[in-house]
Amino acid sequence: MTIFEAQSQAGGLLLNGIPAFKLEKSVVERRLNILRQRGVEFQLNVTLGVDLELRELLDEFDAVFLGIGAQKAKALDVPGAELRGIHQALPFLIQKNSPMALEFPPVSVTGKRVAVLGGGDTAMDCLRTALRSGALEAVCIYRRDLANMPGSRKEFGNAIEEGAQFLFLTNPVAVEGNAQGEVAGVRCTKMELGEPDSSGRRKPRVIPGSELTIKADLLLVAYGFDPVPFPAGSDLASVAVNDWGGIVVDANQMTSVPRVFAGGDSVRGASLVVHAVRDGRKAAAGIHRVLTPAK
Repeated sequence: MTIFEAQSQAGGLLLNGIPAFKLEKSVVERRLNILRQRGVEFQLNVTLGVDLELRELLDEFDAVFLGIGAQKAKALDVPGAELRGIHQALPFLIQKNSPMALEFPPVSVTGKRVAVLGGGDTAMDCLRTALRSGALEAVCIYRRDLANMPGSRKEFGNAIEEGAQFLFLTNPVAVEGNAQGEVAGVRCTKMELGEPDSSGRRKPRVIPGSELTIKADLLLVAYGFDPVPFPAGSDLASVAVNDWGGIVVDANQMTSVPRVFAGGDSVRGASLVVHAVRDGRKAAAGIHRVLTPAK
């Protein structure tokens, strides 16, 4: 078995995206070593669709599993989003948690007022990481209330214990800047909750005349993630995806291309590690069924 990894180290987000205060790196390294001892080979710095085509894998291997995740960050789409001092959550977390070289300059939060936009577990990671990295304050701005926040209550409690602040029912509508083109604040409107939407959560609506400005020196955007589109011109285009870019699979976790399977965030959207593990086990059983001739 061979694992092809686009990064310079194996382990994915478990190693470089989840802060060590939630998951010790030694735990991931121990699991990687167990896999190596069992004969798994890791080939690093290999990007599927760029360095290696799907057809090449199918020529060499009996089955292929795509566990490429969903790391395309949802953008901050408000006036002022071009100001300096606005950063996506994942690159910030990777920079603070991994020795990997990144393509952008270091993000310093020391002595700064940090605003985190979003209400999921990634937002909680950003709050706690910012505070541990010397931020003067870390404030979460979220448009729904605590009851409708997707982040776990345990992570919320941990963030509160470490000094994070929360502004619920508050929706960013613009980023304000100073004369140097840097973030100076977030203009928001207060919200109230209406009827539940298709996900079952109550839909927020604006309270007229409720605008306020929250001072901030740096913004971390944690609005969630979508699957990364396949590289242009790659034969990965033969793998069917749905209308939001998720890979379509059958009951065996097999894609539209025979002998190619997939699971995790690239199929279900950004979710928990345990869901990806379950998909991997289900795919392994599916691969066994597909490749084992019926008796």
